[in-house]
Amino acid sequence: MGKTKTCSCCATIVIVLIVLLRIGVGWHFLYEGLWKTDPSNDFSSKGFLGMAKGPTKDFYYMFLPDLGGEGRLQMGEVFKARYDENGEIDRDSRARVGWTLPVIEREWYRYFNAYRVKYGLTNDEDQLKAAKKVFEQYVLSLREYTLENRDDIRAFVASKRRFENRLATTKNEAEYQRIRDWDAQMKYRSEGEKFAAEPVKMGENLQLDLWNLLTPDQRRLGRMRAIAYGEDRCGLMNFVSTLPWIHNFAEPSTMGALDVAVTVGLTLIGICLMLGLCTRLAALGGVLFLINVVLSQYPWPTVYPFQSDMLGHSMIFNKDSLEAIVLLLIAALPAGRWGGLDWFLWNCCGKYLYRWYGIEKDPLVPECLSTETCC
Repeated sequence: MGKTKTCSCCATIVIVLIVLLRIGVGWHFLYEGLWKTDPSNDFSSKGFLGMAKGPTKDFYYMFLPDLGGEGRLQMGEVFKARYDENGEIDRDSRARVGWTLPVIEREWYRYFNAYRVKYGLTNDEDQLKAAKKVFEQYVLSLREYTLENRDDIRAFVASKRRFENRLATTKNEAEYQRIRDWDAQMKYRSEGEKFAAEPVKMGENLQLDLWNLLTPDQRRLGRMRAIAYGEDRCGLMNFVSTLPWIHNFAEPSTMGALDVAVTVGLTLIGICLMLGLCTRLAALGGVLFLINVVLSQYPWPTVYPFQSDMLGHSMIFNKDSLEAIVLLLIAALPAGRWGGLDWFLWNCCGKYLYRWYGIEKDPLVPECLSTETCC
C-alpha cells in the first residue's frame, strides 16, 4: 500500500510538471506570435533569414526576393515622343528626358490606376486633377533621384556582380577569406538596401498623400493594399492580406506571405499547447519551426559570424535546440490529456479508433503514468 501511494504521488508530480512545461512553452510561442502582429514592432523575417549562415544559408536566401535591392535598382531611360496618325510612336520624335527605376515606377502606375478605379476619381475632375498632380510630383522625384545617383548605382551593381562571380568561380575555404567574403556580402547588401530604401519610402509617402486626398465617404471603402515591387509581388497575398485579423499586419508580398505563415503558425502552436488541444501535432509543428531556426543560425563555433557573447556560449545545442527537445518530449507523452482538451478528444473518439484496429491502449503512454496501473 505504501509503495502504491509513493508511486501515485511521484506520477502526479511528474504529470503536473509536464503540464506546466507544456503551458510554459505554449505561452512562449503564443507571445512570440502575438508580438509579431503589432505593426509598430515592424516585424519581418527578412533580417533574420538574411543573416542565415552555415550549409543551409542558400536555401533560406531563396525565400528573400531581391535581397540587397539589385532588382529594384535596375535603371532605364525615359523618353518623350509623339504619336503618328496611325496611333503608333513616332520614333523620329523620341527624345530622352531622364532616367528612372522601371521596377518601382511601374508599380506606382499600377497602384495609381487601381486607386482611380477603386475610389471613383473619374467622376470628379478636380479631385482627379489633384491626385494626378501629386502622383506626377512623386514620379518626377523618383526620376531626379535616379539621375542624381545613376553613376553610384551603376558602380555598385557592377562591383556586386564581380564579387558574386568571384564567389561562384573561386573556392577559398581559408577562415580568413570566408570572414572577408561574409563581411563583403553584408556590406553589399546594406549598400543596396540603402539605395533602394529612399524610392521605397517615396512609395509609402505617395500612398499616404493619395489617401489624404480622399473624402470620408471614399475612405469608408478601405485602404488599398500596400505596394510590393518586382519579385516581391505575390498574387495570393492580395486575398490573404484582406482576411480578418490578418489584415492588421499582413503585407501583400512574398516576404509578407512568409511573415504571415510564421506569425499565424507561432500563435496557433502556442494556443494549442496552452489549451492542450491537438498537442502532439502542435508540438511537432514547433519542433519543425525550431529546427529551421537552428539551421539558419547554425550554432557551430567555427561558422562566421560568431555568436555574440551576450547570448551565452553554445555548440550544436543552444536554447532553440533544447526547446525543440522539450517539445519532442511533450509530443511523446499524452501531455494534452493531462489538464487539456485532448482528454475530451481521446475519450470521445481517440481510444475507440485504437480499439477499432485492435489496440487496447495508447502505446505512447508510459505504464508508470497510466491511470490504470502504477510502477
